[in-house]
Amino acid sequence: MRAATGVALPVALVPRPVPVVLIGGPARRALAGETRWRVLAVFRRSFYCRDAGGSVVCLGPRGLGAGPLNALGVLPSALDWEASGLLPGAGVEANGATLRVDGRFVFELGGAALWHPAPLPGARHSADFARGVAVLAAAAGERAPAEGLGRLITPLATAVSARRPRPADPPLLSLAWRGIVPLLDWLEAGLAAVSGAGAPSPPPAEAASLVGLGPGLTPAGDDFVAGILLALHAVDRADLARALAGWALPVARERTTVISRAHLACAAAGEGAAALHDTLAAVSSADRPRLATCLDAVDAIGHTSGWDALAGIAAVTGACLRRRG
Repeated sequence: MRAATGVALPVALVPRPVPVVLIGGPARRALAGETRWRVLAVFRRSFYCRDAGGSVVCLGPRGLGAGPLNALGVLPSALDWEASGLLPGAGVEANGATLRVDGRFVFELGGAALWHPAPLPGARHSADFARGVAVLAAAAGERAPAEGLGRLITPLATAVSARRPRPADPPLLSLAWRGIVPLLDWLEAGLAAVSGAGAPSPPPAEAASLVGLGPGLTPAGDDFVAGILLALHAVDRADLARALAGWALPVARERTTVISRAHLACAAAGEGAAALHDTLAAVSSADRPRLATCLDAVDAIGHTSGWDALAGIAAVTGACLRRRG
């Protein structure tokens, strides 16, 4: 997660109780009954909880941004959960209406609006699509961070994709290419096939090196695969998304974290961070000013997670353009 800026507010300023105003569908369903949870990970702005069945939710302020696992409350944006003394392993009780955390913080769920991403039917057939992808490639070339996989967005999004590491690439990018190249081959072959003509084959085993690749609770390789899943749903190729998810999720059980697996499962169903869906909408309509705003929000997702997922989206948009070309 990105380092805190400014002065952190004391935890005493947490409202009692905290009204949750927006919640993702998977989070709402997980919290619907009377269940016991544990705090899984604590960051400055937010924290994750997990129940015995493996469901995961993230609680934070509205500024965190909507997403399938997020429950967003009326909280001061400068509140520091790490400084509050909240620790992984703390007990959490849910009864469908409230969530009591560590015996100190109560979140009210009853008034929360349900968030879900707006669909983008036929995105790859839009007359503006190619122009939007070009705008994304140019913007990412200027803004993507040196860390993570964001620097792959420009070559992946263009009509002719570079498919090998360069000598100046950092080690993570060089390692990532080993899994990306066979995954791109699979993706382009799948997009060339007619949807509904038969179940697509699973990705090649060599692509498994992406899963769990990179540091953190959501490794860069996982975010990249999640971005591909989101984009496949956006371009009306849920069949390819199902084939990719059917391969990736079992691999993820062995190779990555609980939190990352939860995000991958949401992406398999076509749901990710709102900023990524907004970026897809801006690309499909070639809306340059909106895209700039969306990239600000992408930049705020984790350390580089937003950019890593956007690289996966770029892999699909570029493959679509190469197919059209």
